Amino acid sequence: MKTYQVSLNGKQYGMLEKMLCSSRAGQLAKNQHINGYELFSDMLNEIYLPVADGWSTLEITLEESVEELHLLRMMTKIIYPENEDYFVEQIGKHLQCEKDFEFQINLKC
Repeated sequence: MKTYQVSLNGKQYGMLEKMLCSSRAGQLAKNQHINGYELFSDMLNEIYLPVADGWSTLEITLEESVEELHLLRMMTKIIYPENEDYFVEQIGKHLQCEKDFEFQINLKC
């Protein structure tokens, strides 16, 4: 399994922490490696949640999720440098990812 390193500033780190389920947020806080499939699944679910809950539309959610989408694209580009929208295009669908990888996320001081 390939491990990718990514450094995030405080704002990005805090945003990612809020997007992850509690167990993966705990892994993030402990500076542990996080399974890539699970990481992106959490991120996509968090972006899509208002639509799934029925109180928003996908268009409105995407307009309001600019920072989250930027973070998603930035992290996707590490895995798929040729297509930073690889995961964005899967919002609202079953996640497809052929690669087996994990992330180690570091906080930039």
